[in-house]
Amino acid sequence: MKALQCSSPGRMEMLEVDKPALQKDHALLRILRIGICGTDLHAFEGTQPFFSYPRILGHELAAELVDVDGHH
Repeated sequence: MKALQCSSPGRMEMLEVDKPALQKDHALLRILRIGICGTDLHAFEGTQPFFSYPRILGHELAAELVDVDGHH
């Protein structure tokens, strides 16, 4: 699957990453849309003191539920 990663302040890279394994009491989502908020913008600018790099940004999202705790 594709992931957009902020590898360092001011630098974004498109990656191919493994699909996450479904864990107990978790859900697997298919991301439809991602929003980048002010916190993400600060991380990209390098002015977010609590973030480390590399980091996948974007936590405001719209998604489709694919699987829950291993059951379809």
